[in-house]
Amino acid sequence: MTTVDVRDHAPTRTATVLRPEIQALRALAVLGVVLFHLWPGRLTGGYAGVDVFFVISGFLITAHLTKEITATGRLSLTQFWARRIRRLLPAALTVLALTAAATYMWVPRSLWSTHLWQVIASATYWQNFRLTAEAVDYLGAENLPSSVEHFWSLSVEEQFYILWPLLIVAGLAMARRRHRTAERTLILVLAAILVAGLATSIVLTATSPAAAYFVTPTRVWEFAVGGLIALLPLTPARLSDKTRTAISLVGWSAIVLTFVFYTPATPFPGWTALVPVVGTAAVIWSGAFANGPLAWVVERRAVQYTGALSYSLYLTHWPLIVIAPFALGGHRSFVGNVAILVASFVLAAVLRRTIEEPIRRLPYLQLRPGVTYASAAAAMIAVMAIAFVGIWVATESHARSERLAQSLASDPAGCLGAASILGAEHPCVNPELDGVLLPDPAALLDDTGGAYSCYDDHPDGNLEVCHFGSTRTDALRVALVGNSHAAALLPGLQDNAARANWSLDTYLAFQCTWRAISPDDEVCQDHRAALQSTIEAQHYDVVLVAELRTTEIMAGDPNPSAALHAEAWAPVLAEGTEIIAVADNPILSQHEVDCVGASLSIEEAQRCGAPREVALATSDPLPEAVRLAGDGAHLIDYTDLYCDAQTCPAVIGHVIVYRDKHHLTATFSRTLGPFLIDDVDRILESSPQRSAPAAS
Repeated sequence: MTTVDVRDHAPTRTATVLRPEIQALRALAVLGVVLFHLWPGRLTGGYAGVDVFFVISGFLITAHLTKEITATGRLSLTQFWARRIRRLLPAALTVLALTAAATYMWVPRSLWSTHLWQVIASATYWQNFRLTAEAVDYLGAENLPSSVEHFWSLSVEEQFYILWPLLIVAGLAMARRRHRTAERTLILVLAAILVAGLATSIVLTATSPAAAYFVTPTRVWEFAVGGLIALLPLTPARLSDKTRTAISLVGWSAIVLTFVFYTPATPFPGWTALVPVVGTAAVIWSGAFANGPLAWVVERRAVQYTGALSYSLYLTHWPLIVIAPFALGGHRSFVGNVAILVASFVLAAVLRRTIEEPIRRLPYLQLRPGVTYASAAAAMIAVMAIAFVGIWVATESHARSERLAQSLASDPAGCLGAASILGAEHPCVNPELDGVLLPDPAALLDDTGGAYSCYDDHPDGNLEVCHFGSTRTDALRVALVGNSHAAALLPGLQDNAARANWSLDTYLAFQCTWRAISPDDEVCQDHRAALQSTIEAQHYDVVLVAELRTTEIMAGDPNPSAALHAEAWAPVLAEGTEIIAVADNPILSQHEVDCVGASLSIEEAQRCGAPREVALATSDPLPEAVRLAGDGAHLIDYTDLYCDAQTCPAVIGHVIVYRDKHHLTATFSRTLGPFLIDDVDRILESSPQRSAPAAS
C-alpha cells in the first residue's frame, strides 16, 4: 500500500462534517448546468455551475486529506484513490456503456465514430483534452456535440484527484525540509497555484478561447480556491451571524447572477470565472446557519436531495438531450425538454440507488483496494470494447467504400455521383450500383480524402503550400485557392491532375479567402498580404477559386465581399493569368445529413434533401466577383448538378454529397473532378489569351 508518513508536519485543522450549504450548492450547480443545456437561450450562464463544482471539490478533497493526515500522521494514496474510484467510476462507466448501446440503436451511423471515440476518451478521463484538440481543429469544430461531451468536466475532476494529494504530500515534505508549519506551507503552495492558474486562464482565454474552456491548467486555480477555504478558519470568531449571513447571501447572489447574465459569448473561464468561484467560496467560508431565511431554503428536503443526486443527474441528463431527437425523429420542443428533465431525475435516482451508493459502500471493496483497482480496470476495458466495435465497423466500412468508389469513379460512364448528371447519358443507369450507397454512412465524417493534410488551421503570413500532379515542363500551372470548400474539391483534382498535365499548387486556409484587405480585416491581414504577393509573383496559368457562401442574401444588394475579390484579382488578371471561380455548393441543415445516416435503404436515402430556396439562401460572392473582374475571369457553376428545380438532394448518383452540412465528401469530389478539369480546359481553349496544353 502506498502510504506517506507526514506525522511530524501534519496540519491541525479539519472540517469535513456534513454541510447542508454544500449540498445546496451542488443542487444549484447541477440545476444551472442542466437547465442551460435544455434551454440555453433562457439560463444563458448556467454553464458556470461546473465551476461551482470545482470549488466544492477543492474544498472537500483538501479537507479530507488534511483530516486523514491530522488523525493518523499518514496519508494512504492507495486508499484515497480507491475511495474516489468507488465513488465515481461505477455510475460513470454504467452511463458510458448505456450511452454506447443507445448510440448503436438510434444515432446515425455517420456519427458513430465521433460519439464512440469520445466514449473511450471519457472512460479513460482525457475527454477534456480530446475536446480541446477538436475545438482548435477546423474539422473537429464542425462536429455536432457528442452524447458524452459533458464528461470533459469529470475528466478535469479525475485529473485533479490524481494530482492533488501528490501536491499536498509535496507541500508537507517542503514544510519538513524548511522546518515550517504545514498549514502555512500548504497555503503558500495553493496560493501559488491559484495565482499561476488564474493568470494562465486569463491569458489563454484571451488568445485561444476554444482550448481554454476545456484544459485543466485554466481550471486548477478554482480547486485551489476551495483548498484554501479548507485551510483557513471556517467560522471567524469576530464575525456575527448577521455578517456571515450577509457574506453567504452575497455569494449565493454572485452565482445566480452569473447564471442569469453570463452568456456563451462571455469570455470564460478567464477573469469572469472569478464571480461564481468567489461566490461559491463565500458560501462555503461563511458556513451553515441554524436559523434564518437562508437556512430555511438550504435545508429543504428537495434541495438536499437534489444536491445528493447531483452527480448522477449530471451524468444522465446530457445523453438524453443529444440522443432523444435521433430516437424520436425530430427536434426538441418545450414539452420534450420537460420530459427529458423528468427522465433525467428518474434515471439519476435509479442510478444512485442501484449503482452509485451500493458499490461505494461494499465492505469487500473497502477492505481490498487492490480489488477496487482491478474491477475498475476491467470495467473500463469492457466499456472501451463496446465502443471499439462500432469504431471498427466504421473503419472497415470506410475502407470497403473507398475501394469500391475508386473502382467506379475511374469510369465516367459508370453513373456514379456527378457522372449521373454530367455524363453523356442522362438519365444515367448502371445496374452495378443497385443497392450501393457511397461512402458508407458510418464513415461519413472521415471521408475527406486527405484534403486537409495541407490545410492551414491558423493562417498567418507563412503560407502552407502543397504540390500535386504533373512535373513536366509543359504542364499547365494551376493554383487552387480558398478555404475548406476549395479543399473539398482537392480529392477530385488530385486524382486527375497528372492525367490532365496539371501542376497543381494549393493555398488552403481556414476563413481567410483570397480578397483585398479591408479596414476591419484583423485576423486574415497577414495571410492575405502574403497570398496576394505570392500569387502575383508565381504567374500561374490558372487560379481556381472556391469558398464557402456566408452572407445572407439582401434584396438588390450584391455580396459585399465581391468587390474585394475583384480588387485582389485585378493585378493577377493584368499579367495574363486566367481566374476561374467555382460557384459554391448548397448548404443543407443537419436534419438532411442525419436523414441519410438514419435511412434503412438507398431508396430512403435518395429522398433526403433540402428545398432549393433554403439550401441556396446565402449569397455566394464569386459570381458577382467574376462579373466585376471582367475579362480573364470565368465562372463554373454546378448549381444544377447539386439541385433540381425544387430540391438539393443529399445523395446524387448513389453517392452521399455532403459529409456534414456543407462540405463535399471526398467520394463525390472524385466523381466531380474529371468534369471540373474538362470544364477548365474548355474555358482555356476558348480564351483569346491561351489554349490548354495537350493532356498526356
